[in-house]
Amino acid sequence: METGNLAAAGASPIGMGRWGGPWLLAGLLPALHALMFGYDLQHPDRFLNADRAITRMRVIEGFEQVLRDGGDSVSYLTGHGIIGDWLPQAILHLCGGQFAVIAVQVLLALLSILWVRDIGLRLGLSAPTACAAALLYGLLPHTLVLPHQLASEAIFVPLVVGSFALFARAAETRGFAGAGALLGAATLVRPVTLLWPLLCAPFTPATPRARLTYLLAALGPLLLWMLFIFGATGEFSMGRSSYDLDHNLYLRAQLIAGTLPASERSVRSGGDPTLSLREYAAFVSDHPSAAFAHTARDLLVLSTKSGVERIALDYLDFAPAQRMDLQSPENGWRRQVELHGVLAGLREILNRNPFLTLAAASGALLFSGLMLLAAFGAFVWLRAAPDDTAASTRGLRIMLAAFPLYIVTVSQVVEAAQSRHRAPAEFALCLLAAAGVATLLRGLKFEAGHAR
Repeated sequence: METGNLAAAGASPIGMGRWGGPWLLAGLLPALHALMFGYDLQHPDRFLNADRAITRMRVIEGFEQVLRDGGDSVSYLTGHGIIGDWLPQAILHLCGGQFAVIAVQVLLALLSILWVRDIGLRLGLSAPTACAAALLYGLLPHTLVLPHQLASEAIFVPLVVGSFALFARAAETRGFAGAGALLGAATLVRPVTLLWPLLCAPFTPATPRARLTYLLAALGPLLLWMLFIFGATGEFSMGRSSYDLDHNLYLRAQLIAGTLPASERSVRSGGDPTLSLREYAAFVSDHPSAAFAHTARDLLVLSTKSGVERIALDYLDFAPAQRMDLQSPENGWRRQVELHGVLAGLREILNRNPFLTLAAASGALLFSGLMLLAAFGAFVWLRAAPDDTAASTRGLRIMLAAFPLYIVTVSQVVEAAQSRHRAPAEFALCLLAAAGVATLLRGLKFEAGHAR
């Protein structure tokens, strides 16, 4: 693989010997998840301390009941939203209960960490630097906690990382079909990646036939599911549920409307709690300032909120009496920020739980640093002359830098962005940050050499 001058800049080791990185990945992270699994056995209730986990468990239990009773499984499948949101975990739950779900999700998380290292190597990072990026990714709050809970991200995120890993290899193996298939499977879990293959296809260093193969493999699973829905219900859709796109847009508009004067708070007439994209666009057009402010708050969350609260509140349950109150859409921390501004909202949270506020603030500072390093790494990679890197490596670097921006953009269709919505892009941020740190270290060594 051609690394070029820029790859050499990214090849500076980050505090690891030649073998230290792989041993940390192979030893530390599995041991950490094993300890957490022991904690799971002692605290089985934490499995459901995740977004929509209780609702998802009810769907899973309902599916198991339908199978036991010999009921209409087709109607059940088509009546509970997109299939990947719950069916993979339902199958695992049928096989071995919640601990089988956790075990498989942890294995997927560990596999995704190894994939991050593999992607880093193919991007031109040295082995120690790629290991550092993978280790950082493995220690992020979402990578640690979500595999131990009933969260769709525990299935979705490893599939996304795996699709990038296979894509990185595809220039050598012509395995674009496998990369597309993994991304298609991820889209069946959370359709936020639906548009990604269309956007990244131009950066695919392959023949038109290979690009078409990638697109068909990436879009095919969702298309087949929608055809299944059409055959069963006569409606060509991803499946209706209370968390589909139309419901999310309605809830988002409701939150925006809640910040308006009382006379302007009506989102729509009638009792249907849904908005189409066209209706939501019209609402935003009528209230651009309020919509922009909501987007700005989303960006603040996605760029600074580390997710450490998920460890403290959802997993370790440090403040059980305050957990629901702090996360409540009606009067939680986000609502306080929306109504009274960032400083007033933080002051309110500080009054409720000083320890959690300090932990969240520390996590925000650290994650903000990660974001800055990632931005620097993206800048260094993207400004490199085309002659410095192979076409396949350059294309992958462009995709990696663009993916976090894509995730931020599609998060604008959810009710309110949370740190977990950033989870599928965190592997890219770690790789970009590692490239940035390696470049800085190389520059410092260069200056130190000249100073002697």
